[in-house]
Amino acid sequence: MTDEPQGPSREPSSPACLAHEADDAYMGFATKAEIAAFLTALAEAERAGRPHAEMLRKMLPKVRDDVLYRELGAKLKAQESVESGT
Repeated sequence: MTDEPQGPSREPSSPACLAHEADDAYMGFATKAEIAAFLTALAEAERAGRPHAEMLRKMLPKVRDDVLYRELGAKLKAQESVESGT
């Protein structure tokens, strides 16, 4: 027999989750390059007067930045009201 106490180990069974440190693309979010390309395409659509609500709907779930998400969400709401005529 050993002199060490028996019982639960003090070591965690798995390492702490470091998902918050993972790359945006790994977590399913758009990369900075993808966001830059999207913002360029969005600006072109706005200048040309083309409907762009669908573009915004596709990109919003991929935006991790809270400020950008709110700004794009406001653009989507405005575009939806234009498209619906209200």
